[in-house]
Amino acid sequence: MTGIRRFTTDYVPVEDRMRLSLERDDGAVRILWLTRPLLNRLVVQLVRRVDAAAPSAAMGKPLKIEAQQRFTQQAAEASLKPQAPVRVGASARQAGVAMLVTSIGLRDGQGGLVVEFKGGQHVLEAVPFAGDALRQWLGVLHKCYCQAGWGGDFWPGWITPDHSPADMARMN
Repeated sequence: MTGIRRFTTDYVPVEDRMRLSLERDDGAVRILWLTRPLLNRLVVQLVRRVDAAAPSAAMGKPLKIEAQQRFTQQAAEASLKPQAPVRVGASARQAGVAMLVTSIGLRDGQGGLVVEFKGGQHVLEAVPFAGDALRQWLGVLHKCYCQAGWGGDFWPGWITPDHSPADMARMN
C-alpha cells in the first residue's frame, strides 16, 4: 500500500458528511467519505487516546489538567502550516477514486497511532499520526463539526477555543 503524503478534511454540505481527500506518495488522489455516526465513534476514541497520553493526567487537579490540555492543543493547532488543500486534478493519476468508509480501526504504529479506514473488511487507506498530528487533526475535525452544525457532548472542553473575558471584548 502506498503511503499518504498529505490529506485534507472538509465538510461537504450537499453530502452531509466529511470528505477525506488523500494524496498518496505516487501522486494519486483518493477520496474517502465519512458519515457522522462513524466519525462520532472515532472522535470519542481519539479523544481518549489524547487524554491518556497527557502527562500527569492521573496526578493533577482537573482544572490544571484542562488548562494543560488546552494549551497543548492550541500549540499543536498553531504549529499546523497552511497549505493548498488536496483536490482531485485533471490527470488520470489524480482522477480520485471515491469510497465510503464503513469502519475504522486504530492500531499503534511506529511513533504513533495509525488510523485504518476500511470498506467492508478491506483497509482502504491507513494514515499514521505521530507527534502533534493527532491533535491537529482533532482540531480540524472539531472545526468541520462546527461548520456542519453537528453537536456532540463527546468534545472535551480543552478542544474548544478559550473565550476569556479579554477574548470576548475583542469579539464585540
